[in-house]
Amino acid sequence: MNRPLVLLTVALACASCSRQTAEPSSPADLALTAPPGMKHKAYADDEVVAAPAADAAAAPAREPPQSGVQVPAGAPMLAYSYEYSVSLPGRQVDALRRRHERACADAGPTVCQVVSTSIADRGDGAVRGVLSMRAAPSWLKRFRDGLESDAKDAGGRIETSDVTSEDLSREIVDTEAQLRAKTTLRDRLQGLLAGRPGRLADLLEVERELARVQGEIDSTQSQLAVMRGRVAMSEINLAYQARDMVGSPVRSPLSRSLGGFFGAMAASLAAIIDIVALTAPWAVLVAGVLWLLRRRLPKLGRRAAAPSPPPAG
Repeated sequence: MNRPLVLLTVALACASCSRQTAEPSSPADLALTAPPGMKHKAYADDEVVAAPAADAAAAPAREPPQSGVQVPAGAPMLAYSYEYSVSLPGRQVDALRRRHERACADAGPTVCQVVSTSIADRGDGAVRGVLSMRAAPSWLKRFRDGLESDAKDAGGRIETSDVTSEDLSREIVDTEAQLRAKTTLRDRLQGLLAGRPGRLADLLEVERELARVQGEIDSTQSQLAVMRGRVAMSEINLAYQARDMVGSPVRSPLSRSLGGFFGAMAASLAAIIDIVALTAPWAVLVAGVLWLLRRRLPKLGRRAAAPSPPPAG
């Protein structure tokens, strides 16, 4: 077997290794995915840390988030989500929503981004507004601290608040390890194409494998960017609601009963109008027929009662 074919076999074997999980279970497995000049150390908690060799340029193991928020090494990478419900007078719902939306826009897209916003006004005082944003933790903290005062200035208050978090540390670490392994395999395949010419069939096979690996690298980088973005910028959802829509426990049943009473009356009146509209043409037709019959029946009766003339004698 010639040397190019042997190198091709090794490259394909590395490709099958890259499809496996990115957490090697032994130092031997670590050596398969380590790029030249990199040394690996395995710790007791199964976390694998890549340390550069003395003669290699050190590259950061974890890139900073795109928004500029630095995540301390070893700190849990949490994606936070905040939920708030604000009740206030109906005329202030849209004004407060616009105020918060403008504050996010003024901060700039690298600090705050408006995901979605909407307002619904049915004209009877039932006004609802929704605003969803993604923002850097530092700006979002200042915004949340001033949210209660904003509601009070508009004559309202915060009804409910909730916060949830999702730990993405393990997913990010695993994805980074997969990305390093696939990048190493891509570099080896590129070196094989550049410095080891061989048969055309072998070169085409290597090129196809290289294209597949590059596609996986692009997909992994996209997934990693999404997860880092969730850590770097938290999500907040605001629901604005007219105070009359909230109602007290005593007033709400009474309001619903009165609304049902008038609604039932309106529905009954509408049904009567529909019945009249459907029966009126037929009533006119029947009345006309009866009138004609009444005019004709007396004449027929008189003809029947008249004596017949005597026979001519």
